[in-house]
Amino acid sequence: MINAVIFDLGGVILKGKTMAFIKQGEKILGTRARQGTEACFDRKLNLGTSSHRAAFERVFGRTLFDEEFIQLLKAWIGNWQLDEEMLAFAKQLKKKYTIAVVSNSDQAFEEKHDPALMKVFSYIFYSHKVRMAKPEKQIFEHALRTIGAKAEECVMVDDAKENELPCRQLGMHFILFKDLEQLQKQLEAVGVKTAKPQKKAIAIKVESAAIMQKSVGEAQIS
Repeated sequence: MINAVIFDLGGVILKGKTMAFIKQGEKILGTRARQGTEACFDRKLNLGTSSHRAAFERVFGRTLFDEEFIQLLKAWIGNWQLDEEMLAFAKQLKKKYTIAVVSNSDQAFEEKHDPALMKVFSYIFYSHKVRMAKPEKQIFEHALRTIGAKAEECVMVDDAKENELPCRQLGMHFILFKDLEQLQKQLEAVGVKTAKPQKKAIAIKVESAAIMQKSVGEAQIS
């Protein structure tokens, strides 16, 4: 019996893809990225041990001028937008199930979206706060302990194939997310009762200017 549904953020609850940002960054800089995957953009950034500037320099393989860093930061923050339909769907599931987030993340990511997410999700596990990141098992184990659910009672919904193996090894159900219609069908297949979300606007207050002002400070300290 399923008691908890756990969502990834980027590419699931949030519109946007890591690789889309990397391609945008390559156009901005005129150079090819050296690392970064859909599952983990930059491990040190996701673990909360690196600034954005240092992470971008590792991913793109060179030192950044201040203006380049600011352009990349704007592109990174703008790459991730809340999917209101998915958020409404998660809110409906909350009536019958524990719903949570397990996501690779960073400080700017959290500051932009946390106010809206906190209104819907019972538990949010940001990698940069728990200092554990996907696709390692530890972050999933930490989530299960905190939620108080057995692995077989949980479904992980993620858009990165790399995260399936650790979930399966723990005994969790895993759904590789494509779109809402596919998700509903696969959740129903494992016993989760779903209903189409009511389409209504969800107020989202984003303090983008404050995020940018804080994050750009990295240019002076990196």
